Amino acid sequence: MGDREKWDRKYREGTHAAREAEPVLQRALDLAEPGHALDVACGRGRHAIALARAGFTVDAIDVSAVGLASARERAGDLAGIRWIDADVLTHELTAYDLIVCVDFTDEALFPRLLDALRPGGWLVYAGRPRARCRYGPQPGDVARWFAALEAQWHHEDEERVEFIGRG
Repeated sequence: MGDREKWDRKYREGTHAAREAEPVLQRALDLAEPGHALDVACGRGRHAIALARAGFTVDAIDVSAVGLASARERAGDLAGIRWIDADVLTHELTAYDLIVCVDFTDEALFPRLLDALRPGGWLVYAGRPRARCRYGPQPGDVARWFAALEAQWHHEDEERVEFIGRG
């Protein structure tokens, strides 16, 4: 089963139903000026919606058409979000003022995200650590992945890894 089928099935089963954005995104929104944002693996759209409400224009990308349909429904008539049905690992990225990547960890993607970040732009990452998720970061990974950024917030504990950095 491919990623598209796997995630379509998960969303049909009702998983990943949270509506509120991760608190680390709000922390970043308190620092960043509105601009063009990317929501990586946006799922049901909770971060894209929060970004649009904060004044950003948003590219929200996900491999699941089912997740994107749910996201569009949740967003209603909220303007400023472009929903992109594509694989972020192969989709051509433009330049962004803020990139948010929550619960999607693929080390091969991170250099592409850094390349897509405009000078002075913000990157927000959050995920479950390797001890809780087989794809999560191990201690020290986040600092290494995002060493080119000026860390504004970096927290790791047994439940969550969070990072906000500025280019």
